[in-house]
Amino acid sequence: MNKRLLSILMSVLLIFTLAGCSLKLRAEVPYVSPHPYEELRINMISLVSQSVVVVKTETGHGSGIIFKSEPVAETNLTLYYVMTNHHVVEDGGEMRIHFGAGEEDINVRDFASYELYDIAVVRFETNRVLRVHPVGPINDNTITQIVVGQDVYAIGTPQDIKKFNYVTQGIVSMVSYPYNNIPGLTLMHDAELNPGNSGGPLFNLKGDLIGINVAKVANVLTSDGSIAAEGLNYSLSINKIAPIVRGFSEASYTAVVRRPRLGITVQEVATFLETNEASLLPANPIGVVVIGFDMTRNAHEQMELYDLIVEMNGIAITSIADLAAQLSNAQFGDSHTLKVMRKVGTEFQQFTVTIILS
Repeated sequence: MNKRLLSILMSVLLIFTLAGCSLKLRAEVPYVSPHPYEELRINMISLVSQSVVVVKTETGHGSGIIFKSEPVAETNLTLYYVMTNHHVVEDGGEMRIHFGAGEEDINVRDFASYELYDIAVVRFETNRVLRVHPVGPINDNTITQIVVGQDVYAIGTPQDIKKFNYVTQGIVSMVSYPYNNIPGLTLMHDAELNPGNSGGPLFNLKGDLIGINVAKVANVLTSDGSIAAEGLNYSLSINKIAPIVRGFSEASYTAVVRRPRLGITVQEVATFLETNEASLLPANPIGVVVIGFDMTRNAHEQMELYDLIVEMNGIAITSIADLAAQLSNAQFGDSHTLKVMRKVGTEFQQFTVTIILS
């Protein structure tokens, strides 16, 4: 090899070596905030987020915050309390608490709620050690100061659980506003909320819980018609709802009974085609159509809307009754193999999925 080529190769190798070292060094240097305000915000969100969870229900999800715990007598378990909205849990049914990717969901044991104030508490048991966020108005019957212009941070899980503990920032715009015809039940702010944020906490810069997010104004009527609203968001004032939460007695709680299920909602083909396009199903379809999911189960991770179930455990499925027959005497942990026809692009393909009852 001539000397010039060798020199070029050595130079290239040196450049890559230095670049690799540089990248490694940059990756290992922790971020240092250039401003005390930003550092305070980062540290606050990092701490309080550890108490924020998702409340998964059969039809969707909301958000919530762990605010209380107590030992379960004669066990190594702890009973945790989560504040959320009444409208998140109002249909009852089965619920789970979700803690983010990589963490196992925990079943809700029971819940209490007060519809007029749209507040609820769900409880679950675990041997995990979880952070409980202190709430002065509930724990000590104190008043948390809320003022116009105060920075606020909404934490919750909008749209889907992939956006776990999404943070939006704003300011308090009004410290007192009627909601459900209750004077002063809410405060208003401009930290954006979206479906899934319901029941999630609203914090100030110190990390004090000042509200439970409940709703946003979607549209405003004007002389030019209805236009999309911006920055009009409601949170239940912690000072207003604290007496209600403190007042939930042991007798207030309704047990959540969990039964083994596939976790899907299905419809007969003929019924489905009465209100849906035939192109959603293959030609001459025979089977049952998936039209929804129970988000407290895992079927939604393997199946898709409009899957046509044609076989289960080797048995042809032609009706909901056929499906139900395969689930008689169902037990938690039972495994069921389903064959489905699914539209991929413009073609229908057959897929096999295994669902474990949970």
